[in-house]
Amino acid sequence: MLVRILVRLSGGWWAHRERTLRARGPLRRLHAAVHKLYLEEFGGYISLLTTFAGPPVFPHKPIGVFIAPGAVIGRGVTVYQQVTIGKNDIETSPRFGSPTIGDGVYIGAGAKIIGAVTVGAGARVGAGAVVVRDVPAGATVVAGPVRVLERRDEPAAGD
Repeated sequence: MLVRILVRLSGGWWAHRERTLRARGPLRRLHAAVHKLYLEEFGGYISLLTTFAGPPVFPHKPIGVFIAPGAVIGRGVTVYQQVTIGKNDIETSPRFGSPTIGDGVYIGAGAKIIGAVTVGAGARVGAGAVVVRDVPAGATVVAGPVRVLERRDEPAAGD
């Protein structure tokens, strides 16, 4: 709780992050520790090595949000809870590296964007989608259609 108060007093998460990046020496280590503890309270991780063009929007705070080092995030990107913007660390992979997210992108709850893919400006990534290929600007991508794995002939009690 004290960490949340410290971050709030410094102007919020974005202002604190920017202050951390400008700090040097022991002061930077102190700010970085507060940054890490603040995100851990929400079960999230946003690397200080992520490049942001402007502050992202977290409608539900950064709950469970993971953004890998090396990711590039545009202006006005909306990121819902449980989103992963992750690096592909397999050097022989064709998508080795971290994602690039364009300006004004909407990323729905639980979406996963993995590897050196580009999500174009204004694109919408639906809840639960797994993105491993480039998404054109303005496109909407969603998780695959649901499929029935098992079917009962009669509804169970309480259905």
